[in-house]
Amino acid sequence: MSLTSNTPAPLRNAILAGILQTTLLATLICVHAPLQAAEAQRSDLAEQIRISAAERSRSGIVTTLAIADTAAGIGQAGSNDLALAGTVVAPPALLAIASAAYGGVVQQVHVASAQVVRQGAPLLTLHSQAWLEVQRDYLQAAAQAGLAEARLQRDTALHADGIIATSRLEESRSAAMLARLTADERAQALRAGGWDSAAISALQRSRALTPELVLRAPRAGTLLEVNGNPGQRVEAGMPLASISRKGPLWIELQASRAQVERLKVGALLQIPGCGSAKVLAIGTAVSSANQSVPVRAEQQGSSDCLRLNAYVEARMAPSQVSTKAAPHSVLLPASALVRRGAQTFVFVQNPAGFMATPVQATQAGADLVRVEGKVAVGDAVASKGLVVLKGSWAGLGAEAAAAAPASAPAGAK
Repeated sequence: MSLTSNTPAPLRNAILAGILQTTLLATLICVHAPLQAAEAQRSDLAEQIRISAAERSRSGIVTTLAIADTAAGIGQAGSNDLALAGTVVAPPALLAIASAAYGGVVQQVHVASAQVVRQGAPLLTLHSQAWLEVQRDYLQAAAQAGLAEARLQRDTALHADGIIATSRLEESRSAAMLARLTADERAQALRAGGWDSAAISALQRSRALTPELVLRAPRAGTLLEVNGNPGQRVEAGMPLASISRKGPLWIELQASRAQVERLKVGALLQIPGCGSAKVLAIGTAVSSANQSVPVRAEQQGSSDCLRLNAYVEARMAPSQVSTKAAPHSVLLPASALVRRGAQTFVFVQNPAGFMATPVQATQAGADLVRVEGKVAVGDAVASKGLVVLKGSWAGLGAEAAAAAPASAPAGAK
């Protein structure tokens, strides 16, 4: 459609606007298509970072050789790198504490730590004024109970003859019951001090008070520690000895986060020279001191090969070690990892410079990572001085890096 002087102005303006839009769109397509092709070509080459040996030396780039990940061959070779260190402790169910029921001064210590004792064996002897008062209170209560019982028997006979009223008999019966309860309470105080019924009966017969309070073992076992010394004053309830009876012991282990991922409750751990232990619990929190996770294992069987407070090493049984590790994984320093978005890369050295290689990494130790990808054992991977490589990879200074090989001979003259 041609434009003439007779064409209405609104129509002429609409036609010109359409022609202009079409021209601009065609121009943008012609310009954008080559740019897209160039960008795609540059994207294909972006993984290769070209840098000369001289540039690498000036930039302080340090490489580390990738080493074999022995954990990857556990399933085939039967080896085991899951070693956990820990300390042997006694479970709470095996422990018993001997404490002083009454305060006093330690007169004699009858045992020493690490000694095997039977139940009821004397551990310490205290001189206790409070113990003397407990015996006196019992004798008084027992005497009052005896008098109340005699009064009750007399009133029972008088009531049977019709001499006294029933109310008086009930009063006597109530007084006798209360007196007996008081005497029984004082007898329980004597039992808390370690006396049995025979000793209480002997006290009631002889009425011989003694300030000597003997602390006895509450159960048979091995003494872990004795806290009293002759001349030491102790308070009521103070723990003076701890005893552990024989039974399976616990091992409190420390595991790294990578090791915890391969452990589960119920797994068996091998203890060199001492059978096995079963994992009872795995902690859910990481220790702030050493970034380890607590793991508790229980000794299988009741062998005497484990000793309390001993430092031991435990390894996972070969049949239970996870075999999910990649057969071609390698170990690298954690400092070699570079993040771009959600992807992890490492810079692998090659004749042209470095190749930014995508990998998958998991923690393998304090400073090591397990890397899976196109990284072979013996490959040199940049681990320090990565700033220049990151800049060139991002397109900052890429031209200078590419021109470095050409300018190096001129600078050498």
